[in-house]
Amino acid sequence: MPSPEEKTAVTQSEAEIALRRLDIDAKQEMISRLLHDSQSDGLLVLHPANFRWLTAGAEPVGFFGRDERPALFFNPTQRWLICSATDSQRFFDEELDRLGFQLKEWQWTASRDQLMADLVYGRKIASDQPFRDCKDVGSYFLTARRHLSQYEWDHLRALGKLTAHAVEATARNITKGEPEEEIAGHLAHRLFRHGVHVEALQVSGDGRSRQYRRREFSHTPVNEWVTLQATARKDGLFATCSRTVCFGQLDSTVRSEFNLALRLGATHIATAKLGEKVIVALEAGKILLKPTQYEHEWRLTPMVALTAREPSEGIFLPTSGERWLEGWAAVWQERIGSAAVVDTFLLHSEGWENLTPANDWPVRRAVFQGRTYDRPDVLIRSGES
Repeated sequence: MPSPEEKTAVTQSEAEIALRRLDIDAKQEMISRLLHDSQSDGLLVLHPANFRWLTAGAEPVGFFGRDERPALFFNPTQRWLICSATDSQRFFDEELDRLGFQLKEWQWTASRDQLMADLVYGRKIASDQPFRDCKDVGSYFLTARRHLSQYEWDHLRALGKLTAHAVEATARNITKGEPEEEIAGHLAHRLFRHGVHVEALQVSGDGRSRQYRRREFSHTPVNEWVTLQATARKDGLFATCSRTVCFGQLDSTVRSEFNLALRLGATHIATAKLGEKVIVALEAGKILLKPTQYEHEWRLTPMVALTAREPSEGIFLPTSGERWLEGWAAVWQERIGSAAVVDTFLLHSEGWENLTPANDWPVRRAVFQGRTYDRPDVLIRSGES
């Protein structure tokens, strides 16, 4: 007889499976419409991000090569996992059981390409990546993947909070003089212990990000201040955020750069409105920077990138004619000089929701057109100068 705790765990697991099945079934209907519109009998899915999207988060694990990566196959009413026999048992035990997938597998001594070639031979098949004579429908997924479902909203919220918590906890416990790589190790550990995978880490101490806006970490010790940034993955989704901590008094130049980055972030969020052209917010940021010595900072790195099933689902060029749509998730990354303010947001009918909010961390509040916007400020570790 299961205990009450075990019954609760089973019930929660079954509820999660039911929600995930609904999400996958909805995407099956989308695929059915795509097959009708493209006059195709079936769809072959090869791109890893599309695999994560259409399985609601399933991913291969362990040591594998490109020719061992799993794929998917859809017809209008059914779906299959195409998988090596080395991995198929784990996929159905841990990832895909009761989610409506059937199996087509190959032995490791055989060829994945041959199995897929036999599958598409003599049929009108679409594919999200070039393969044999399949019709290329990859552009469909680049657009469709951006619009997150309610199921994805909920999981991205949970991931955002875990990511922000790990970054903040690491920053609060840094020892002055620690090497950047040691700090990165602590941050990675905090993510892993919550089942969150590390996609990318940046640890930039004492202004070293001024020269390289995208860097990793080094053996150099941190003596004055440091910015930590993490891109994390869980359930096939990605979230990114940064936090900055200082030992003692923050240099006046860095303080002014950070203040401007905070103002720029508030300006972007306030002017990036549902249905409005993306470039309106980017132009508002440029206007803010124009009278300052940082007028050309916007040229050095993109200020915003969509995110979801890839760390970056794409940036917006200054000439973009796209408009903000409900259900988009975006990483806003305002970088001025050596300062960085980076968080992941979700756009819905009520505006932008910060998915990596500050928790037990100082914030700077901006008021714009009657609305308030909170962004993480610099944490000053007093008495450690």
